[in-house]
Amino acid sequence: MSKEKLSAKRITIWICVNYVIFVLGFFILGSMGTDKFIVWSNFILDVFLVAVSLALNILLFKRKYQTPLLGKIALLLATLCFGAFTYFAFLMPENGLPAVLFA
Repeated sequence: MSKEKLSAKRITIWICVNYVIFVLGFFILGSMGTDKFIVWSNFILDVFLVAVSLALNILLFKRKYQTPLLGKIALLLATLCFGAFTYFAFLMPENGLPAVLFA
């Protein structure tokens, strides 16, 4: 078994791929209707992608990855913004962005 080594470039690419999947998933699943299954699937996908992106961001802050500090902070802030968006879109019913989970 060979362990795949993660480079800073590969981590950054995976974080950006997660962002693209997040946006595409939100809009594609959001346009499919207000069925509970679709809304819950969208929510679970978004939470999963934010969690994975956050873990990759924390991994990127290790000393061995020679990424500019401004880039690390920008990616972390983008991940936190996606997380805040998920919270406000799905868990706060007064916002009414997509159909809320508990309506």
